[in-house]
Amino acid sequence: MSRVAVVTGASGGMGRATVKEFKSKGYVVIGIDSKSGNAECDHFFEGDICDESLWSAIATAISQQYGNVDALVNIAGRNYLSLIDSADLEQWRNMFEVNVIGMVTSIKHLKKLLDKGEAPAIVNMSSISGYIGSIGYAAYCSTKGAVDSLTKSLALELAPKIRVNAIAPGWIETPFTVEGLEESADPVAYRRDVESMHALNRVGTPEEIAKSIFWMCSSESSFMTGSVVIVDGGYMIKN
Repeated sequence: MSRVAVVTGASGGMGRATVKEFKSKGYVVIGIDSKSGNAECDHFFEGDICDESLWSAIATAISQQYGNVDALVNIAGRNYLSLIDSADLEQWRNMFEVNVIGMVTSIKHLKKLLDKGEAPAIVNMSSISGYIGSIGYAAYCSTKGAVDSLTKSLALELAPKIRVNAIAPGWIETPFTVEGLEESADPVAYRRDVESMHALNRVGTPEEIAKSIFWMCSSESSFMTGSVVIVDGGYMIKN
């Protein structure tokens, strides 16, 4: 029986690193993203992660060819910068759609296939932003707080068969975070400030997060469920 991993946000920086990590460990990887495909995936589906018809098609394809899912990694997400007095409520709604409801949709449609895996695990992408405040990023912080609560509730609901955990990275070198840096008045100075906020005096790499995600899906973490694992280079202990 093939070991099968499903990765959402597979075309992004974190997603690509995660696909590569699972592939290196012998997994068949199915990628999903709203953007063009990741050629390293064994199968790729492009579309809206909240589209239930898309997930029905994905579940059917996996069922027919493999019959099981062993790991589901929910990475797909987006950001939105705005102060509250100029907040666009449609943007807020879409933030929760993509960052939270997308996870609900994937888990809903893959639950039966995860039940057929040998030791199935789900890892949801959270953030240290779920623990701290950030001016202008209230929408993002709110969605990550929701991800943490969703993770804990589903860990209880899906136990003992399926383990459910979340990972909360700090600053990671991806296009997603670089975009935020470049929106500042002085990106070079801001980067130095950001790096100095970490105990390790640097930001992380997608590969480092991917390795942590794989560990959380592996038998090495078999007694862990309902946890939100902070991987932030010491950002929170320093701030």
